[in-house]
Amino acid sequence: MNRASSSLNLLKNPLYTAISLICASSVALAQTSEPKILEEVLVTSQKRVQTLQEVPISVAAVTGEKIERMGIENLEDLTAYVPNIHFTETGLSTQMRIRGIGSDNSQGFEQSVGVYKDGIYHSRAQLFRAPIFDVERVEVMRGPQGTLFGKNAIAGALDIITARPTNEFEGQITAGYETEFKTKEVNGYISGPLSDNLQGRIAVRYYDDPGFMFNTTKNRDEPDSEEKSVRGSLAWQPNDKWDILLVAEHNKFDVQGRAIEITQDVASISTTPPPGGVGGLTFQQILGASFGASIDSEADYRRQINSPEISNNKIDSLTLRADYHLGDYTITSLTGGLRFEYDENCDCDFTPVDFFSLDMYEDYKQFSQEIRIASPEDRAVTWIAGAFYQTYDQSFDDDFNIPLTSPLQVLVRDRAIPAYQVQFPFLQYSPRFGGSQVARRFNQSSDIWAIFAEATWRATDRLSLTLGARFTEEDKDADKTINVLDIATGDIINDTDLANIFAIIFLTDTEQGTGHNVRGSRSESAFTPAFTITFDVNDDIMTYAKISKGFKAGGFDPRTNKASRFEFEEEKVTAIELGSKMRFLDGRSEMNVAVFHMDYEDLQVSQFDGAVGFNIGNANSTIVQGIEIDGRVQLTNNLLGTYGVAILDFEYDDFTNGNCYFGQQPDSTVGNDKFCDYTGLRGVYTPEVTINAGLQYIQPIGSLELAASLDAQWVDKQQVHVNLDPRGEIDSYTMLDARLALEAENWVIALLGKNLLDEEIISYSANVPLSETFFQTNTYYSFLRRPRTIAVEATYRF
Repeated sequence: MNRASSSLNLLKNPLYTAISLICASSVALAQTSEPKILEEVLVTSQKRVQTLQEVPISVAAVTGEKIERMGIENLEDLTAYVPNIHFTETGLSTQMRIRGIGSDNSQGFEQSVGVYKDGIYHSRAQLFRAPIFDVERVEVMRGPQGTLFGKNAIAGALDIITARPTNEFEGQITAGYETEFKTKEVNGYISGPLSDNLQGRIAVRYYDDPGFMFNTTKNRDEPDSEEKSVRGSLAWQPNDKWDILLVAEHNKFDVQGRAIEITQDVASISTTPPPGGVGGLTFQQILGASFGASIDSEADYRRQINSPEISNNKIDSLTLRADYHLGDYTITSLTGGLRFEYDENCDCDFTPVDFFSLDMYEDYKQFSQEIRIASPEDRAVTWIAGAFYQTYDQSFDDDFNIPLTSPLQVLVRDRAIPAYQVQFPFLQYSPRFGGSQVARRFNQSSDIWAIFAEATWRATDRLSLTLGARFTEEDKDADKTINVLDIATGDIINDTDLANIFAIIFLTDTEQGTGHNVRGSRSESAFTPAFTITFDVNDDIMTYAKISKGFKAGGFDPRTNKASRFEFEEEKVTAIELGSKMRFLDGRSEMNVAVFHMDYEDLQVSQFDGAVGFNIGNANSTIVQGIEIDGRVQLTNNLLGTYGVAILDFEYDDFTNGNCYFGQQPDSTVGNDKFCDYTGLRGVYTPEVTINAGLQYIQPIGSLELAASLDAQWVDKQQVHVNLDPRGEIDSYTMLDARLALEAENWVIALLGKNLLDEEIISYSANVPLSETFFQTNTYYSFLRRPRTIAVEATYRF
């Protein structure tokens, strides 16, 4: 369970904090004699350059300056600065959620949060782990964005805009060192003109992190990661009609170990003694008594893993954007090529005992092309229209390995689980069990095309109506095989007894045999309209109302062990949002408010099956609603305040086919499948309240500047267990980051602190494989976020 550290008194009551900050801003502004207007933030969330206050959706923008200043390395770091967005890494995938909606554990899922880089869709979960460096800004759009961003942005969209080449020569290099865990980082770029109409930019990043957990079995720190990134871009203006941008990027990041440890261990409910033990023991006691293995089950950044754990990742992307100005119209061509591959080994029994290991490999290739035309912006009716095409090929392999030394041989040979003997009297021991593996092979391909348009009519000086729609069609094909192989030779083992053993371990559809060879094809189409009314109350207050439809494709699950669950259905949403963008006090204060209600149909959910796999199901109806408030306040000429409040209500309105957590009494049974009714419950990562507050202070000191930043986020208690086990609810926590810097024209020296309150934050929990099915204990493994870190940074600009 999460151990919450003591927090600052100011932040113990988040609502009081937000209200106090807003009230304090008014007092400070009233006393300031020299007004300073807030700088406008430009965004492209509507495929046009607009100020943040003009956009009639709930959108947050984090500038490249903020990302650099606060040491934001990746999407996980970004979540500490934007309410209602969540990021987590699991043992099998990476997940991102907006307003509690995201994609769970399956390499077959399209992503509910559409992540884009320079307008190119990054559609697979593993791409979320890529670093963020040398960017202009990151835009976070909450709620379905189906018209302009496509079918899978059903929860929202996140667009990473990289820094463009400059017309003037400039460069920068930054080196950082974290004192507690010895993390080292170097970032740099060079940018400038190559000729009169050609500019170039190259950016590089190197990151070396020995890890913040200690593996007591291997006597080393983990996860040990090394990241190398390079991006090159060229901007070319052959004449006054063309603007062409080419961006090529390569990322390589390799990791040994994981930020996983066993965090809870509830005693066995079985009265049948496991081998060499007695009934009523914890998993820790059983491992010690039966196998001489020692584990600790506290959340203390100490883990016990013996098998090799690696994650080697490589991502390559190429983006070509060409803007052609045809009179007052702009034609844009956006071409993207993307490939990634990774090779992982997971000690997924999460113990120092050689029960089993899991090897995974994925190779993904994607090509996309978008062409759109935008009308002039100074007309009573403005519009944008276009067409989109994307194709991808994906292969995913994973091998469940039983080593020759695995104690599972003893458990099966001695029939240590009487329940299995009763349910499966045919079970016989096979001497070929050790040294075998269950190999899953999955291939998937997709072709997508879409047409879209959006038009805005300025009916009066204050009233605008916007109508948009997108029609999407996708053809998807997939196949999967499961076979039992000899690890040494790779040959298929035709052994009925061995197949039966794996059938029980994997909880497959049938009582005898695990192998299956399945194929599937899907052809889906979707029409996703949106309608927005915008009304300017006056020059400083804009209000809007929007209703929209969203769609996320169905597909095929590469990791389920049940042929009957190979295919899953698409999900849909109808969303209503009411909002306002407001300026106060002569442009020195801004406040944005959004009230939303979203009705999801057939929400895709993946949950642990209690053995070694995950099953995907569709929740018939899910209601998500809430309020988001954010803003900026120029408190004085030297002090800027920011704030954000998100209140989220999430409820499964009709979800009768959820996977039960350990010990939960099933509400229904279909064949071997046991289901629990989750109707009326909240989902994972749905804190009721999230509060953000920040201060940025700049004070000239002669020719230098003293710059200080303080950012805090309070997150309410929430459920992080994939099967909604009540023990998986974590307490509220406060993230506090700060930066103190001395800046000159060409150099910066800074001290940066993250998680200064040293909160111990569990970001994901699930049951340890086999603990439930073999030992009947309620044992959890969890991912933990990094504890307090303090780093020094030095920057040189030229």
